[in-house]
Amino acid sequence: MKKILAIDDNEINLVLLNQIFKLYYTDFEFLQATSGKEGIELAETQKPEIILLDILMPEMNGYEVCETLKKQSSTQHIPILMISALGQNPIERTKGLNAGADAFISKPFSQDELRAQIDVVLRIKKVEDLLRKRNESLELLIKNQTNKFLQSEERFLQISEHALEFYWEVDSKGVFTYVSPVIEKILGVKPDSIVGEKSYLDLFQLNNSSSKKSIIKSSFLNKSSFNDSEIEIELFDKSKTWLSVSGFSAFDKKGRFYGFRGVCYDITKRKQAEIALKKSMKQIKNYQKKLKNLNTELTLAEEKERRRIAENLHDSLGQTLSLAYIKLSSIVQEDYSPHVKKIINDTSEMLNMAISESRTITYDLSPPILYELGLIPAFKWKLEQIQDKHGIQTELVGENAEIDIQKEFNIFLYRIVTELLNNAIKHANANLIELEVKKDKKYYYITVKDNGVGFKTKLNPKATLKGGFGLLSITERLDNIKGNLEINSDEGKGTEASIVIPISED
Repeated sequence: MKKILAIDDNEINLVLLNQIFKLYYTDFEFLQATSGKEGIELAETQKPEIILLDILMPEMNGYEVCETLKKQSSTQHIPILMISALGQNPIERTKGLNAGADAFISKPFSQDELRAQIDVVLRIKKVEDLLRKRNESLELLIKNQTNKFLQSEERFLQISEHALEFYWEVDSKGVFTYVSPVIEKILGVKPDSIVGEKSYLDLFQLNNSSSKKSIIKSSFLNKSSFNDSEIEIELFDKSKTWLSVSGFSAFDKKGRFYGFRGVCYDITKRKQAEIALKKSMKQIKNYQKKLKNLNTELTLAEEKERRRIAENLHDSLGQTLSLAYIKLSSIVQEDYSPHVKKIINDTSEMLNMAISESRTITYDLSPPILYELGLIPAFKWKLEQIQDKHGIQTELVGENAEIDIQKEFNIFLYRIVTELLNNAIKHANANLIELEVKKDKKYYYITVKDNGVGFKTKLNPKATLKGGFGLLSITERLDNIKGNLEINSDEGKGTEASIVIPISED
C-alpha cells in the first residue's frame, strides 16, 4: 500500500491530518512522526509517496529535516510539502523552497487547499517517477545496444511488440526517418509506407482541432519535449485507436536541431475502459437521482398517510372519547353510593388522560396547526409543548418572520426542526432552548440553540450531531429542499444547529 508521512511535533495537527487522509486518501497508509529524527528514519525505511513537514520542531527544525532528506539518495526523490504558519512570511517560504521543499502551504488552511496541493505534488511525482523509470530503461537499452547491437535490437523489438508500443524518429521537416515494426500491429500500416513518405502531421492527424494534438504540434514547432499526450486517431479501416505520444527534440554535437524522437503507446483498451466507466458513473448518477426522487415521493406519501391517520384519530376516536367523558361527567352529581362515585371519577380521569394522549399522538403524527396556520405557529406550539412536558425554558426569536416554501415541503422542515429540538432535549442537558428564524435576500436561516454541555467539533471535521440515524434523516430531508445543516459546538458552550435553505426565485 502507498504511504504518506506526516512529521509534526504537535499531536493535534497529526490527528487532523490523519482524519483528512482517512476521508480522502483511503488507498494510502498514514504514517506519522513527532520529531525530525524519527521522520527521517521512517522516510528511509517506508519510502512514502509524499512527506508533510512542519517547520517549528525541537532538535531538528523542518528546514534541517528537508535538507537531510534531499541529500540522501534513498529519499531525495520523495516530494516534501511544508505546512506551517510561517508560510505567511515570503522569506520563510523562500527558505523552505531553497531547502528542497516542493511546495508550501500556510496555516490555517482549508481541506480543499491541502488536498489540491497534495494532488498536484503527487501528480508531479508520478510523472517524475515515470520519466525516471523510462530514463533508466533507455540507459539500460543503450548500454545493451552498445555491447550486442543485433541481439539487443531483436530483444527490443520483441519487448516493444509485446508492450504494444512503437518508436519513431522524424527529421527537421517532420518527415519520418524511422518507425519500429510494431506500428503495423498497432496502426495497421507498414513502416515502409511511413518512412520518407509521411510527416508527423499526417500520421498523428494533427490538423484536427484537438487540444492534445495542438500541444504536440506546438511542441514540434517550438522544438520542445512533450510527454504522454493522449490522442485519438482514425485508422484506414475507420476504426479508432488511442495513443499516448511522448517525444523530445534531437540535436547533434554542435547543437544543431535535426529532428524528433519519441514513442507511442497503444492505450486503446485503457481509454475504452475509462469511457465505459464514465458511462457507468453517469448511469449511477441517474439512478441516484431517480432514487432521490422516489424517496421524496415516498416521504410525501408517508406524511400524507400520517395526516390521514391523525385526522381519523381526531375525528373518530378523539370525539368518541370526548363524548364519553362528557356523558360520564354529567352523572357524577347523581345520588350514587361513594363506591360508585369513586369508580365514575376514576373512569372520568382515565378518559381525560386518554383524550390528552390521543391528542398528543395526533399532533405527533401530523400536527393540524402546521396545515391550518403554517410553520411559525407550529414551531411555537412545539416549543410550548417542550416547555410544558420537559420543564425546559424555550424561546422563539423571529415570531413574525415568514417562510415561503412549497407547501408540501413544510412538513419536511417541521420534521427537521423537531429532530434538532429532540436532540437538544435528549443530549444537551440544557435548561434553555432557543429557536431563531430569519432570512436575507437569498436564504432562510432556522437555528436551534441550547446552553447545554456541547461537544468538540474541531478535532473531527465530520462531528455533527449525536445519533447517526437522526442526522441521516435530517440530511435526506434537507436534500429535498436543497438545504444544508451547519453545526457549531464546543464542550461546555452549548450547541448551535443552523438550517440554511435557499429562497425560491419564483
